[in-house]
Amino acid sequence: MYRSDYQKVPAGLRYATILPDMDFETYSEAGYQWTGKKWGPLRGATKTGISAVGSAIYTEHPTFEVLLLAYNLKDGFGERLWFPGMPYPEDLFRHIILDGLIEAFNCLFEFRAWHNYCHKKLGWPPLNLFQLRDAQAKSMANAWPRDLENAALVSGAESLKDPDGGRLIKIFSIPQKPTKANGNKLRVHPADRPEEFLKFGNYCVKDIRAEAALSARCPDLSPEELELWQYTLLSNVRGMALDMETIRAAIKILNDALEHYNSELEHITGGAISKASETQKITTWLRGQGIHTDSIDSDHLEKILKRKDLSPLVRRVLEIRQRVGSAGVKKLYAMERMSGADGRAHDLTVYHAARTGRDAGQDIQTQNLVKDGPELYFCAWCSKPYGRHVSYCPYCGCPSDTARKAKWGFEAVEYTIPVIRTGSLYEVERIYGDAVLTLCGCLRSMFVAGEGKELICSDYSSIEAVVTAVLSGEQWRIEAFRRKEDIYLHSASRTTGIPFEDYIRYQKENGTKHPDRSKIGKPQELALGFGGWYNAWLQFDDSGTFTEEEIKKNIIAWREASPMIPELWGGQVRGKPWDPIKFEYYGLEGAAIQAVQNPGQVYEYNGIKYAVHGDILYCRLLSGRFLTYHRPRLSPSLKWPGQLALSFEGWNSNPLAGPVGWVRMFTYGGKLTENVVQATARDIMMYSIPRLERAGYAVVLRVHDEIVTEVLIGFGSVEEVEAIMGTLPTWAKGWPIRAAGGWRGKRYRKE
Repeated sequence: MYRSDYQKVPAGLRYATILPDMDFETYSEAGYQWTGKKWGPLRGATKTGISAVGSAIYTEHPTFEVLLLAYNLKDGFGERLWFPGMPYPEDLFRHIILDGLIEAFNCLFEFRAWHNYCHKKLGWPPLNLFQLRDAQAKSMANAWPRDLENAALVSGAESLKDPDGGRLIKIFSIPQKPTKANGNKLRVHPADRPEEFLKFGNYCVKDIRAEAALSARCPDLSPEELELWQYTLLSNVRGMALDMETIRAAIKILNDALEHYNSELEHITGGAISKASETQKITTWLRGQGIHTDSIDSDHLEKILKRKDLSPLVRRVLEIRQRVGSAGVKKLYAMERMSGADGRAHDLTVYHAARTGRDAGQDIQTQNLVKDGPELYFCAWCSKPYGRHVSYCPYCGCPSDTARKAKWGFEAVEYTIPVIRTGSLYEVERIYGDAVLTLCGCLRSMFVAGEGKELICSDYSSIEAVVTAVLSGEQWRIEAFRRKEDIYLHSASRTTGIPFEDYIRYQKENGTKHPDRSKIGKPQELALGFGGWYNAWLQFDDSGTFTEEEIKKNIIAWREASPMIPELWGGQVRGKPWDPIKFEYYGLEGAAIQAVQNPGQVYEYNGIKYAVHGDILYCRLLSGRFLTYHRPRLSPSLKWPGQLALSFEGWNSNPLAGPVGWVRMFTYGGKLTENVVQATARDIMMYSIPRLERAGYAVVLRVHDEIVTEVLIGFGSVEEVEAIMGTLPTWAKGWPIRAAGGWRGKRYRKE
């Protein structure tokens, strides 16, 4: 058995265990292609190396090799280095064979380097995935940055990452452009530059020191979080199968479409623009046509295309840019790059990527797969789908005026995949019209079950809305969810005064839902739950149906219909704007502010607790998990006289929200509520992961509130998966949360 007497040091509200650790430095040509003159990125990639292909492909590549290993068993003998050609590290082998724990930063890379090279090629003993611990996972759970250099720096760790490492990695770990100076070699071997390689070894030693110093400042994951992280590792190693036959055919179609569109673009602009990727040339050309814009990203393009004064040429240029510039369809290239020797994409899920603990996607980015395709007809005679660009069925010639109109959906995919597999741009455009949009609509279905298996999937129904209702104690909402009624209609009803039953009657009589559902109820529910105001409404409804004043009246009506939700947000002033000012701390904002004012004291609202310890504001959720806000501060509010502004330090990865990096961020009641609600919903969802795994449902993907499992054909059922997902932790017993709308099949889809 492994040692159980590892040193523990205080960290945050708990402790950190000082574990043995290791770090590999390696070489691989994965993620590069040789052009005959230089190394370049793979097709469709903007990055090279491991960033382009992921660690699974990187370590499987035939050129992959381990250059050196630094490790420290925390046995009093300090750090050690191993180089190929040296006697094997028997002390490390003994530790591994005896089931000793070993920590690394982003440990999945170390696991793969050990398994794919050291174990398979050098004969080292096997390393059990569950022997691993990860300083990166601890860092992210503690709201530090994801990368070691920044995490060590902002955490105040005693040891920092060596800044010279980047230069040394470029020398030894990546292929080189042949020059006379380097003897026309394609790589630098350790023997070519021994003094620099010795520095590389010292850099690796400094890395494990920095990793250990950071780990010592981060509390260990709780037993529940450790189990969840381990199952996330397992899911990433397991991967998810890809339909490579269809993907390769789709890439051929995409390349042909890009060539076609670029030729058209060059023709209609008189050679001013030759590629849709030339954004600067496009904006310059647009200015010459009287269209002034600083950007042609997707949001700006969508707004410009709504204009009624565009000439046909300008509109066509913008449409081409919109199609070709779609990031969604470029995922085909990522799928090709990320497909391993087993035909599966790995490392699709990032554990604890957000402050709230929610997952994120990486590489292929399954969290934002496009689901829309062209609008369709379904032929009345042969039942096959086709685009609305033609007036007859391309299959049987039946007139389109007898066809059923439909939005793009999964029912079209089974007909579309065979067309894509022809690899013919002409065929796809003949049947569906817009080839790029058609490929986008099929992206999700490029993920499939492995041989002899099928997928079972379900998701939680309106989980954040339910959690908001329960945490706020808004009883009418709780009861509506318990009766499984349409919350959008309820919301519209309480704004318009039209009885909910009348909306239901309208739906039965007309076969369609009342317009107020989408015009009023939906934007209210999606935009307003976390303190949203006018601009938040516009994010979900920019149709111009309502004036600004009408929107604000709708917002106020929504808040008055659910007064316990604004109470949950909390604040510092009570009463209406026209009433005398009465300062009072209440709700989540009030609890958080008082906690910062009085370190060591606990302040609570509806079971959610805030306290400051060691210059960190902690929020204790009902699950017992903590959210972390580093270095909280209060300052006079510039917006609301007499009130305080609450801020903290954190990592911003969203350029739209300000500078990227470690910055001071301001928060408020609505944002604090959003954090608590999303974190609580996450904890409910994550509660089901180990239970699904133990019941035989191998989790291969987690996307927002959805769980995708892979099973042998005929095993289990949708009903059992939804029953497991609907089994709630003790602290959430009785909440009207359920998984619904599940399905099973060969291809991944969105119902």
